[in-house]
Amino acid sequence: MMPVPPLAHDATVLRHTVVEGLVRSDFLRHGAVAAQLLLTSGAAPRWVAAFVAGNSGAAVWFDADSGPVNWCVLGEPHAIEAMDSQGRTLRGIETTIEADAGCVRVRQALLGSLRVLRDHQFDGRLPMAGVVAPVMTPGMASWSRNRLDGEAGYFLSVQVNGGQVDSLGGQAVALRAPAGGGPLRLRLRALTGDTPVTPWREDELLNSSAADLPAARRSLLFLSYREKLLAGSWRFHTYFGRDTLMALRLLMPALQAPAIEAALSSVLRRLSPAGEVAHEEDIGEFPVLVRLQRGQRLDAAPVFDYKMVDDDFMLLPVLCAYLLDSAAVHERAREFLAQEGHGVHGGHGEPAEPGECSGHASHHASSHGALLARNVAWVLSQARPFAQQPGAATLVHLKPGEIVGDWRDSGDGLAGGVVSYSTNAVLVPAALRAIESLAASGLLVPYITDAQAADTAEAGAMALVWEQQAPMLFDVRLPSTSARLAVQTCASEMGLPAGAALASLGDNDLEFAALSLDAAGRALPVMHSDFSFA
Repeated sequence: MMPVPPLAHDATVLRHTVVEGLVRSDFLRHGAVAAQLLLTSGAAPRWVAAFVAGNSGAAVWFDADSGPVNWCVLGEPHAIEAMDSQGRTLRGIETTIEADAGCVRVRQALLGSLRVLRDHQFDGRLPMAGVVAPVMTPGMASWSRNRLDGEAGYFLSVQVNGGQVDSLGGQAVALRAPAGGGPLRLRLRALTGDTPVTPWREDELLNSSAADLPAARRSLLFLSYREKLLAGSWRFHTYFGRDTLMALRLLMPALQAPAIEAALSSVLRRLSPAGEVAHEEDIGEFPVLVRLQRGQRLDAAPVFDYKMVDDDFMLLPVLCAYLLDSAAVHERAREFLAQEGHGVHGGHGEPAEPGECSGHASHHASSHGALLARNVAWVLSQARPFAQQPGAATLVHLKPGEIVGDWRDSGDGLAGGVVSYSTNAVLVPAALRAIESLAASGLLVPYITDAQAADTAEAGAMALVWEQQAPMLFDVRLPSTSARLAVQTCASEMGLPAGAALASLGDNDLEFAALSLDAAGRALPVMHSDFSFA
């Protein structure tokens, strides 16, 4: 195993450390290595090495019977490469740490998808395959395996400097400090065989108007790649559609044009054949594991999740904010739309073939413009029922059987509702206005048929119906006495004074927009801030 030589002149090298309470995260991007080493001290000690490549990693959880453990990093993690037994390259990190305990006991080690690691962290579950026992050598324990489909896999080792490593049976391993005294000093190595992605340099990512905030810049750089923006660390080193679009819209004034276009392309390439925006992608070993659980052929083709409904209506407004709102950018619009998008594999692991396009330009079938036309058609199909017959029943609902569908991505996020305010009162009309603007610009002409062009011509009139009719379905009016009683009850339960809140209510009835509607179309009287999407 050989360290990657220092490349001081390489502008892609990035180091960043974040300490939050008992958790220290060291971020390293060096050449083809992009990794986060997370060390958790305290009563539940653990290590996590999380790689952007394949959304993969390795983690170790320790028994806490002997009391809390505090880790100290003795040297910044550095990049390493190694060959596996078949001569395939593994890439990862190495560092040395010290514990303030004479002995720590490994309870569980896991290698593979970060999805598996985060599931075990959440509730202790283990995958049906891929759990391996440690291999013991003098002073060292290591875990390694191929990916479940036989491709280059994962490696993790811990070596005790001058101390001892004992097997305790199964996954359990004791790491002991030197018998004659001295600290428990450990050298950690973690590597992955998954395919790396391509980082942006800072001068490629950010423009001259970006704020001079070094820590924020480093965080953003670690999460930004030519293939995609990452949703977050450490559990989400991969693509999420809504996260990409929201972050892109907020960051757009500070980003270089190629970076904006790469992020838009990442969303377009993951559209479903029908034109839906992908919520999340399963990559690396996780789709292999999913197919193994289903009894299917082992295949690492990405699997995409299309259960969310709000992200479908975010793409067009964000894209138009870039392509149409700036005269300078508008010159690039036709070139961007003409570029090949090469639709990637879609939901359930089946290929998302480039959409058929007849009429004007079938040879553009896999271009960004053709992929965008899919989303245009999807938005119009979802918006038309309400535009023709306004009412709660024709609003955009969560998909059948789902309890989530917008950015409030939890079982309680919509208070049990199935029709979200943000999607229907803001995002759908915004998407229709974006279609209206695109149609007026002529940018869609090469990618749609005459019949589709006629459909896009209706977008403005449809948007007007949505803007006028949809918000009122969420209107809530609470009598002043009910609102004041609710404030007093809440304040009493929380042990807070009620005076300021009661004064802000005044004597009039309280009017606000409901968070959501239930299945019967009734407004659920929960206040929120989702009007800020507008």
